Amino acid sequence: MVKCRARTTRKKIEIKRGDKKVRDACFSKRHTTIFNKANELAILCGVMVAVVFVSPNANGGIFSFGYPSVSSVANRFLANAPNNTSVSSSTQSGRDVEIHELEREERELKEHLQASTDQNKLLQEAIAARDGGQLMLLLQSDCSELGPKGLVRGGTKY
Repeated sequence: MVKCRARTTRKKIEIKRGDKKVRDACFSKRHTTIFNKANELAILCGVMVAVVFVSPNANGGIFSFGYPSVSSVANRFLANAPNNTSVSSSTQSGRDVEIHELEREERELKEHLQASTDQNKLLQEAIAARDGGQLMLLLQSDCSELGPKGLVRGGTKY
């Protein structure tokens, strides 16, 4: 008979607030781990992620990670905010680049469609001119002079 181990539940860890040196050391060790986890989340789930830290050090350095970038995630977030404020961005987000590419493709397709339409119109005019010219020759000719054989042209009687 196999004995099953009893499941152990997670235990709550008490968070101790140490002195400034301990906090600085903890931050320097852990912020890269959180950035790595945010990167994994973005890649595995296909989501946009932004993480921003302000260092507890006296210099107050700012550490940030974003996928595709912090500014694009912030712009997307703030676009859905009630006051619709936006963050200035020096780089375009991946979505903006994709939109510009689709707009360029649309312009090229419209130009191709217009060229095809123009070519079709020219061909229709050429066909009409050719058929109209043959019809005019028949209308101008004297049918009594042609006789029955002259009225038959290309297997069709006029």
